Amino acid sequence: MTLAEEFLVLAYREDTGRPRLGGNQLDAALAGSAIVELTLEGALRMTEPGEPGQKKDRLVSTGIRPADSRLAALVAVADGRKPKDAVGKIAGFAAWRNHSRTLRDALLHDLAEAGRVTMTTSKTLGLFTSTNWTPDPAERARVAQRVRAAVVDGTDPDDRTAALVSILHAVDLLPKLFPDADKRAVKNRGKAINESEWGGPAVRKAVQEVQAVTVAVIVATTTVTSTGS
Repeated sequence: MTLAEEFLVLAYREDTGRPRLGGNQLDAALAGSAIVELTLEGALRMTEPGEPGQKKDRLVSTGIRPADSRLAALVAVADGRKPKDAVGKIAGFAAWRNHSRTLRDALLHDLAEAGRVTMTTSKTLGLFTSTNWTPDPAERARVAQRVRAAVVDGTDPDDRTAALVSILHAVDLLPKLFPDADKRAVKNRGKAINESEWGGPAVRKAVQEVQAVTVAVIVATTTVTSTGS
Protein backbone atom coordinates (compact mmCIF):
# COMPACT_ATOMS: atom_id res chain seq x y z
CA MET A 1 0.00 0.00 0.00
CA THR A 2 1.02 3.59 -0.53
CA LEU A 3 1.46 5.93 2.41
CA ALA A 4 -1.86 7.55 1.53
CA GLU A 5 -3.65 4.19 1.64
CA GLU A 6 -2.04 3.24 4.94
CA PHE A 7 -3.12 6.58 6.37
CA LEU A 8 -6.72 5.96 5.29
CA VAL A 9 -6.77 2.48 6.86
CA LEU A 10 -5.86 4.09 10.19
CA ALA A 11 -7.92 7.25 9.76
CA TYR A 12 -11.23 5.36 9.57
CA ARG A 13 -12.81 3.82 12.66
CA GLU A 14 -13.02 0.06 12.77
CA ASP A 15 -16.38 0.12 14.60
CA THR A 16 -18.37 2.71 12.59
CA GLY A 17 -16.46 3.02 9.33
CA ARG A 18 -16.43 6.79 9.76
CA PRO A 19 -13.30 8.99 9.72
CA ARG A 20 -11.65 9.92 13.01
CA LEU A 21 -10.99 13.44 11.66
CA GLY A 22 -13.00 16.36 10.41
CA GLY A 23 -13.26 16.75 6.65
CA ASN A 24 -10.72 19.58 6.26
CA GLN A 25 -8.16 17.86 8.47
CA LEU A 26 -8.64 14.62 6.57
CA ASP A 27 -8.22 16.42 3.24
CA ALA A 28 -5.02 18.17 4.41
CA ALA A 29 -3.51 14.98 5.83
CA LEU A 30 -4.31 12.95 2.73
CA ALA A 31 -2.85 15.67 0.50
CA GLY A 32 0.27 15.65 2.63
CA SER A 33 0.47 11.86 2.54
CA ALA A 34 0.32 11.95 -1.24
CA ILE A 35 3.07 14.56 -1.51
CA VAL A 36 5.29 12.69 0.96
CA GLU A 37 4.75 9.46 -1.01
CA LEU A 38 5.72 11.22 -4.23
CA THR A 39 8.90 12.57 -2.65
CA LEU A 40 9.76 9.17 -1.17
CA GLU A 41 9.37 7.65 -4.64
CA GLY A 42 11.47 10.40 -6.17
CA ALA A 43 8.70 11.77 -8.40
CA LEU A 44 8.97 15.14 -6.63
CA ARG A 45 11.96 16.86 -5.11
CA MET A 46 12.68 20.15 -3.37
CA THR A 47 14.71 22.79 -5.19
CA GLU A 48 18.15 23.56 -3.84
CA PRO A 49 19.16 27.07 -2.67
CA GLY A 50 20.60 28.98 -5.60
CA GLU A 51 19.59 26.33 -8.13
CA PRO A 52 19.68 27.90 -11.62
CA GLY A 53 16.27 28.52 -13.15
CA GLN A 54 14.38 27.44 -10.02
CA LYS A 55 12.70 29.34 -7.21
CA LYS A 56 13.67 28.52 -3.63
CA ASP A 57 11.81 25.86 -1.63
CA ARG A 58 9.63 24.59 -4.47
CA LEU A 59 8.47 21.08 -5.25
CA VAL A 60 9.43 20.14 -8.78
CA SER A 61 8.80 17.11 -10.92
CA THR A 62 11.78 14.84 -11.56
CA GLY A 63 10.23 13.00 -14.51
CA ILE A 64 10.04 9.75 -12.53
CA ARG A 65 6.56 8.27 -12.90
CA PRO A 66 4.95 7.15 -9.62
CA ALA A 67 3.96 3.51 -9.29
CA ASP A 68 0.39 4.48 -8.34
CA SER A 69 -1.49 6.14 -11.19
CA ARG A 70 -3.86 7.76 -8.67
CA LEU A 71 -0.95 9.79 -7.32
CA ALA A 72 0.66 10.46 -10.69
CA ALA A 73 -1.96 13.09 -11.53
CA LEU A 74 -0.95 15.12 -8.48
CA VAL A 75 2.63 15.64 -9.65
CA ALA A 76 1.52 18.37 -12.06
CA VAL A 77 -0.57 19.99 -9.31
CA ALA A 78 2.40 20.16 -6.93
CA ASP A 79 5.04 21.02 -9.52
CA GLY A 80 6.51 24.50 -9.02
CA ARG A 81 4.68 25.15 -5.74
CA LYS A 82 5.84 25.47 -2.17
CA PRO A 83 4.81 22.39 -0.15
CA LYS A 84 2.25 24.38 1.85
CA ASP A 85 0.69 25.75 -1.34
CA ALA A 86 0.70 22.29 -2.91
CA VAL A 87 -1.12 20.83 0.11
CA GLY A 88 -3.67 23.64 -0.03
CA LYS A 89 -4.18 23.21 -3.77
CA ILE A 90 -4.64 19.44 -3.55
CA ALA A 91 -6.90 19.72 -0.50
CA GLY A 92 -9.09 22.31 -2.21
CA PHE A 93 -8.26 25.17 0.18
CA ALA A 94 -6.82 27.31 -2.59
CA ALA A 95 -8.82 26.09 -5.58
CA TRP A 96 -12.34 25.19 -6.61
CA ARG A 97 -11.41 21.54 -7.12
CA ASN A 98 -10.72 19.29 -4.12
CA HIS A 99 -8.21 16.73 -5.38
CA SER A 100 -8.02 15.13 -1.92
CA ARG A 101 -11.65 14.07 -1.92
CA THR A 102 -11.37 12.71 -5.43
CA LEU A 103 -8.23 10.82 -4.39
CA ARG A 104 -9.83 9.61 -1.16
CA ASP A 105 -12.84 8.20 -2.98
CA ALA A 106 -10.65 6.45 -5.57
CA LEU A 107 -8.25 4.99 -3.01
CA LEU A 108 -11.06 3.78 -0.74
CA HIS A 109 -12.69 2.00 -3.67
CA ASP A 110 -9.33 0.44 -4.55
CA LEU A 111 -8.91 -0.70 -0.94
CA ALA A 112 -12.42 -2.13 -0.96
CA GLU A 113 -11.72 -4.10 -4.14
CA ALA A 114 -8.56 -5.46 -2.53
CA GLY A 115 -10.50 -6.50 0.59
CA ARG A 116 -8.61 -4.08 2.83
CA VAL A 117 -11.75 -2.12 3.74
CA THR A 118 -15.45 -2.93 3.61
CA MET A 119 -17.85 -0.43 2.06
CA THR A 120 -21.39 -0.14 3.45
CA THR A 121 -24.10 2.48 3.00
CA SER A 122 -26.64 3.80 5.46
CA LYS A 123 -29.41 6.39 5.49
CA THR A 124 -30.05 9.18 7.96
CA LEU A 125 -33.71 10.01 8.56
CA GLY A 126 -34.44 7.69 5.68
CA LEU A 127 -33.29 10.32 3.21
CA PHE A 128 -29.56 11.03 3.25
CA THR A 129 -27.25 8.25 2.15
CA SER A 130 -23.78 8.02 3.65
CA THR A 131 -20.96 5.61 2.85
CA ASN A 132 -18.94 3.94 5.57
CA TRP A 133 -15.50 2.40 5.09
CA THR A 134 -14.56 -0.17 7.72
CA PRO A 135 -10.91 -1.27 7.71
CA ASP A 136 -10.23 -5.00 7.58
CA PRO A 137 -9.09 -5.93 11.13
CA ALA A 138 -6.04 -7.87 9.97
CA GLU A 139 -4.95 -5.13 7.54
CA ARG A 140 -5.44 -2.40 10.10
CA ALA A 141 -3.54 -4.41 12.72
CA ARG A 142 -0.63 -4.89 10.33
CA VAL A 143 -0.28 -1.17 9.66
CA ALA A 144 -1.00 -0.16 13.26
CA GLN A 145 1.60 -2.58 14.61
CA ARG A 146 4.39 -0.81 12.71
CA VAL A 147 3.25 2.53 14.12
CA ARG A 148 2.82 1.11 17.62
CA ALA A 149 6.31 -0.37 17.57
CA ALA A 150 7.68 3.09 16.86
CA VAL A 151 5.59 5.28 19.19
CA VAL A 152 4.76 2.89 22.04
CA ASP A 153 7.55 0.30 22.06
CA GLY A 154 10.25 2.79 21.08
CA THR A 155 11.81 0.94 18.16
CA ASP A 156 13.55 2.91 15.40
CA PRO A 157 11.18 3.24 12.40
CA ASP A 158 12.20 2.93 8.76
CA ASP A 159 11.59 5.95 6.52
CA ARG A 160 8.10 4.93 5.41
CA THR A 161 6.96 4.24 8.97
CA ALA A 162 8.51 7.50 10.17
CA ALA A 163 6.63 9.33 7.41
CA LEU A 164 3.35 7.72 8.45
CA VAL A 165 3.98 8.50 12.12
CA SER A 166 4.72 12.12 11.23
CA ILE A 167 1.49 12.50 9.25
CA LEU A 168 -0.52 10.94 12.08
CA HIS A 169 1.25 13.20 14.56
CA ALA A 170 0.44 16.24 12.41
CA VAL A 171 -3.30 15.65 12.83
CA ASP A 172 -3.04 14.37 16.44
CA LEU A 173 -4.28 10.88 15.60
CA LEU A 174 -1.64 8.88 17.46
CA PRO A 175 -3.28 8.99 20.94
CA LYS A 176 -6.63 8.00 19.41
CA LEU A 177 -5.08 4.95 17.78
CA PHE A 178 -3.47 3.71 20.99
CA PRO A 179 -5.79 4.69 23.86
CA ASP A 180 -4.21 2.06 26.14
CA ALA A 181 -0.84 3.84 26.01
CA ASP A 182 0.20 6.96 27.90
CA LYS A 183 -1.15 9.88 25.85
CA ARG A 184 1.66 12.30 26.62
CA ALA A 185 4.35 9.70 25.95
CA VAL A 186 2.80 8.80 22.60
CA LYS A 187 2.58 12.46 21.59
CA ASN A 188 6.17 13.13 22.65
CA ARG A 189 7.44 10.09 20.78
CA GLY A 190 5.52 11.13 17.66
CA LYS A 191 7.03 14.60 17.91
CA ALA A 192 10.52 13.17 18.34
CA ILE A 193 10.18 10.95 15.26
CA ASN A 194 8.77 13.83 13.26
CA GLU A 195 11.77 16.00 14.13
CA SER A 196 14.40 13.29 13.63
CA GLU A 197 16.62 12.90 10.56
CA TRP A 198 14.73 10.57 8.24
CA GLY A 199 13.70 10.52 4.61
CA GLY A 200 15.66 13.55 3.49
CA PRO A 201 14.83 17.28 3.71
CA ALA A 202 12.18 17.23 0.95
CA VAL A 203 10.01 14.70 2.76
CA ARG A 204 10.37 16.35 6.17
CA LYS A 205 9.60 19.74 4.65
CA ALA A 206 6.38 18.35 3.18
CA VAL A 207 5.33 16.96 6.57
CA GLN A 208 6.07 20.29 8.27
CA GLU A 209 3.86 22.04 5.73
CA VAL A 210 1.07 19.54 6.39
CA GLN A 211 1.29 20.46 10.05
CA ALA A 212 1.18 24.18 9.28
CA VAL A 213 -1.86 23.79 7.03
CA THR A 214 -3.63 21.55 9.56
CA VAL A 215 -3.09 24.05 12.37
CA ALA A 216 -4.45 26.81 10.12
CA VAL A 217 -7.53 24.67 9.35
CA ILE A 218 -8.16 23.99 13.04
CA VAL A 219 -7.79 27.68 13.94
CA ALA A 220 -10.10 28.74 11.10
CA THR A 221 -12.72 26.15 12.04
CA THR A 222 -12.57 27.15 15.72
CA THR A 223 -12.89 30.84 14.82
CA VAL A 224 -15.93 30.21 12.62
CA THR A 225 -17.56 28.06 15.33
CA SER A 226 -16.88 30.68 18.03
CA THR A 227 -18.19 33.50 15.85
CA GLY A 228 -21.29 31.52 14.98
CA SER A 229 -22.09 30.81 18.63
